[in-house]
Amino acid sequence: MSDREVPHPGPGPLEQCELQVLAEELGDSRLALRFLSTYLAMLPGRLLRIADGLCRHDPDASMDAVLSLKISSAMVGAVETETQCRAIEMMIREDHFDSAVAALPELRKSSDRCFAAVPPLTGNTESFCRNPWNPQTG
Repeated sequence: MSDREVPHPGPGPLEQCELQVLAEELGDSRLALRFLSTYLAMLPGRLLRIADGLCRHDPDASMDAVLSLKISSAMVGAVETETQCRAIEMMIREDHFDSAVAALPELRKSSDRCFAAVPPLTGNTESFCRNPWNPQTG
């Protein structure tokens, strides 16, 4: 055995448990999956809105765009993207637009990981859709 500690893996780009919570709140897992699909479809545009607001040093546009992405990311379980948005939000609040612009590549990487995580996640939709709290699909 090594003296070095084995790193504990962090949360994945999409946490299925958050989608399950959303499905439970909506009463239908298909609606939660549709929300995820819409989230992913809107992701590139949201990233552009954030970048545009930050590059123009527009606090209102930047904040509106980053909060929109942060909230929707939390709803689908995109924890890493949500965390990146929280960091950028603080930079905007502190008027550190150059730092926020410098953080954009990491936000883009986390959103790319969300896209990459979807095929394995949706491969489990059958079990996801057959939870006892959702009799419509089970």
